[in-house]
Amino acid sequence: MLTLILSLLSMTGLWLGLYYGAHWHAWSIPLAVTLGLGIHFGVMFWIRKRIGVLMTAIQARITARNNALMHKYQQLGQRGGNAKQLMDQARKDQDVILNEAFAATSQMEPYCRWALLLDRQINAIRVQFLYALRRFDEVDKLLPKTMIAEPVMCCMKMCRQYQHGEETALEKTYNKYRKKFKFDATLIYATYAWMLIRKKQFEKARQVLLDGKKATENEILEKNWEHLTNDKPNLVSNSGLGEAWYALLLEEPKQPKQKMIRRFR
Repeated sequence: MLTLILSLLSMTGLWLGLYYGAHWHAWSIPLAVTLGLGIHFGVMFWIRKRIGVLMTAIQARITARNNALMHKYQQLGQRGGNAKQLMDQARKDQDVILNEAFAATSQMEPYCRWALLLDRQINAIRVQFLYALRRFDEVDKLLPKTMIAEPVMCCMKMCRQYQHGEETALEKTYNKYRKKFKFDATLIYATYAWMLIRKKQFEKARQVLLDGKKATENEILEKNWEHLTNDKPNLVSNSGLGEAWYALLLEEPKQPKQKMIRRFR
């Protein structure tokens, strides 16, 4: 917001000086607009760069800590430790990492006053941390103030609507963002179809998968469509989507021992 105000004040000041002071009537507006745009884009570039540096640092910290934990629990597993106890402890350790990362996003807050909608972009980062931590009450509070800029964020919103039984809102979200993301909407189609199958709405789920395989040409959607078409809903699986699917917390990996710590992205 302050960037816009600064740009407008600079434009106005230069225009007044050129128009009334130097009497450059013809050039006053073009030069004033050029100055205003230059200031605006310059400040926005600097802010984006600073946010990028902070996010890179946060992600690097998560990656380093996750790698250390993975190595630790692989060693413990090789020593014959109880698999369930190791998994439970690994999740607790990862929650500590995610809580630290969530707290680190506060470093981005001072930049919000300089850029419109930056707070909504930061909220998108926070929602993903909170979702992974299963702090769903906080997720629900932030979602209305969050920018949905990628399919996984859309699916997290859909999951919360699904959990709350908001069927009309869920369908509206699905239709809006499958069109917005178009060819990159595989996760959206797969998630919505999974929800419909759980509600025994098989024909509607089949149509969703049909639309999805046509729009994305994704093999997983096509296989799931074939299973539903052959009346085999129990064979429908989104496991092939990997971490993107399991990040929604709708299902757990079938073989958790092979990957005790799921990376956050």
